[in-house]
Amino acid sequence: MALSRLQPSPTQHALHLWFLFSLFLITLMPRAAHAVPSFARQTGMQCSGCHTVFPQLNSFGRQFKLRAYTLGSANADAAFPANLPVSAILQITRTSTAGTSGVDAEMLPRDQQTIVQTAGVYYAGRITERTGAMVQYSRDGIERRWGVEMADLRFADSTTVAGGLDLLFGVTLNNAPTLTDVWNSTPMWSFPHVDSAGVMPAASTMLDMQLNSQVGGVTAYALFDNLVYAEAGFFRTAKTGVMRPLGWGVEKTRVVDGYAPYWRLALQREFGSHSVAAGLLGLNTKVWLDPNDPSMSSDRFRDIAFDAQYQYVDGAHAFSGQALYMRERQRLTAGFAQRMASNESNSLKTARIGAHYAYRRMLGGGVQVFSTRGSADSVRYGMGPVMGSANGRPDTAGLVAELDYLPVENVKLALRRTAYRKFNGGTTDYDGFGRNASDNNNWFLMGWFMF
Repeated sequence: MALSRLQPSPTQHALHLWFLFSLFLITLMPRAAHAVPSFARQTGMQCSGCHTVFPQLNSFGRQFKLRAYTLGSANADAAFPANLPVSAILQITRTSTAGTSGVDAEMLPRDQQTIVQTAGVYYAGRITERTGAMVQYSRDGIERRWGVEMADLRFADSTTVAGGLDLLFGVTLNNAPTLTDVWNSTPMWSFPHVDSAGVMPAASTMLDMQLNSQVGGVTAYALFDNLVYAEAGFFRTAKTGVMRPLGWGVEKTRVVDGYAPYWRLALQREFGSHSVAAGLLGLNTKVWLDPNDPSMSSDRFRDIAFDAQYQYVDGAHAFSGQALYMRERQRLTAGFAQRMASNESNSLKTARIGAHYAYRRMLGGGVQVFSTRGSADSVRYGMGPVMGSANGRPDTAGLVAELDYLPVENVKLALRRTAYRKFNGGTTDYDGFGRNASDNNNWFLMGWFMF
């Protein structure tokens, strides 16, 4: 059965959401506000000190994170509660997908609705002279559950080696691969920074945020001469012990079998207002076929990625460009044995190239082209309404474009368009039930508030 398109009224939706925005703006004046207020109170700086447009970091922001969020002591003499490293986040969003007529509501449960997509609190700041943390506990309005969305607890120190060259080193306890990264090109911090409630493609690599809040990890890192960065460690799923709180409240959909090694190597250079970085990263994971039944054994996923970033920040202008390429090799021994995959071995490749610009950190936006290609597997990517693939391929490609307006420094209002030229292996009738790739195009409105 062919699915007809629903033609929503963008004007009506926009007026509804912008009215809600205006109510919050009244409470958020004056203009001297901050992105993560607890960091701002600690450093005595506005958010532009660490960010181009949040959450993208500039040069100082990268150093602040690598040094365990300990720089600054502007709030040392502040009275309670101003001295507490606590902040809050609120994201109000609306997603409008092009084709929704005839689609089961369970497939798009929050589409065409204005929702509180994220509401929560941060512990963000120094703990001791050499330790600090950024931990976000919040409610996910799409999945309708509370959990530790981000947890990054760090120790950092520095010394001089090899004739007076600086060596910065540290250890972090965290709950997602690439969460610890300081560049905006890796999956955790790459554009777009907030997911919509629209239809998601059938496939993505494990490195591409599939294990977020599902695991706990320990990694050690070092930055030599502000040039060479290296990080290595492991992740695992823990039902008990110190790592359990890192995923507290989150239903496990991915359970790691044993330990998942993670590594990162990057080179960076800064030239006045310009900075460049390029690197490699990898993750080797075994994941239980059934998260509730380890007797069904596990499949192996080996990910490697290349990323690069260029950034220019000078006066009123901030520009950045990012590129990311990920390749995953899948050894689906358990899935093949249980007839949940057509092939015992598959591959998956994802590429993204994007650019972002902001004027006076008030007006700006970004654009990104993306593509995912992979092995044909008629069982793993089977035919089905909306989410399925008629030809068994996961291939998806398209464009994302976003406009941003920051009326004050800790508020971002955004309008985003996502357009697909291919979805789950096809352009027309990709699912075998009459749905086209363009039916998944969507508009996304967002108000992002930090307190």
